[in-house]
Amino acid sequence: MGAYIIGSGVCLPERIVTNEELAEKLRIDPERIFKSSGIRRRRWAEPGTSTSMLASCALDRAIADANLDVREIDYLLCGTMTPDRFVPGSASAIQARVGISEIPCLDIRAACCNAIYALQLARALITSGTAHRVAICLAEIQSGYLDLSPQSATMSMLFGDGASALIVSSEPKPEAIEVLDIYLATDGAFVDDLGVRCPGTEFGAASPFDEHRADFAPRMNGQSVILQASRRMVAACRTLLERHELTTRDVDWIVPHQANANLLAQIARGLEFTDGERVVSVISDFGNTGSASLGIALDELRRAGRIKAGDNLLFPAFAAGFTWGAALGRVCLA
Repeated sequence: MGAYIIGSGVCLPERIVTNEELAEKLRIDPERIFKSSGIRRRRWAEPGTSTSMLASCALDRAIADANLDVREIDYLLCGTMTPDRFVPGSASAIQARVGISEIPCLDIRAACCNAIYALQLARALITSGTAHRVAICLAEIQSGYLDLSPQSATMSMLFGDGASALIVSSEPKPEAIEVLDIYLATDGAFVDDLGVRCPGTEFGAASPFDEHRADFAPRMNGQSVILQASRRMVAACRTLLERHELTTRDVDWIVPHQANANLLAQIARGLEFTDGERVVSVISDFGNTGSASLGIALDELRRAGRIKAGDNLLFPAFAAGFTWGAALGRVCLA
């Protein structure tokens, strides 16, 4: 029994925030933002919008794309760094909004690797016979957490809001993408180089209004992240290719987590992938949408009608933790 991606959907806020608008707050040149990140604009949600609202919208579209009835979904996974509430997870809110029956709902907290972890879990659930159609929701509303001051410009300029959703099924369809294999790894020695410290037990009963206020904002050691990400993502891809006796010449598409355009270029060079047009990038228009970004990129590729039967796809990602990995997929024959 295999696991196949048979549907996808995306939901993005209407508000577009350009580099020019953001530069005024961050006191940074708009062109510098583009040169260092590849981003020209991003979407930010309006106040009052919850993560589950965006996720539910994306899931509705993915279910329709898969030509399924909502009652056919028998497991729901949600990956997000910006949940509606501290407890419970956002998966239950998504279930209620979409009108799914009383099925298992689970949140994943693997940051920007949520898509890869969710695919691994969905594949395991399906191949074990536990589930037959798994909905994966990947959503972030990061704009409300950003420090829009010059001191945090190099980080705050990167992030956008958005949601994507995938339907993974035990039954293939023409042009479905079979999830062939997944590789994941973590090195907790870098736990403080990327992420948000609070709220949590490590720093006590911290409050955003006391001396721990900075711990509620995202933090990033940019040099450490770019160095580790470029190495680890390439290594994960090569591990998968070796497992299946493939080379980079056998890869038709790379669909990565959209962290930074320069990082995407480094991954392509590291894999000796010369056709840059086959490295799917949506970062210019949407920025780094965290958990949602890989799903947004895949949906863009699918809807462009550019993939064909037999194509091999690599899905690399890197996240806080540090955790990283890649998935290998193949488009089914018609």
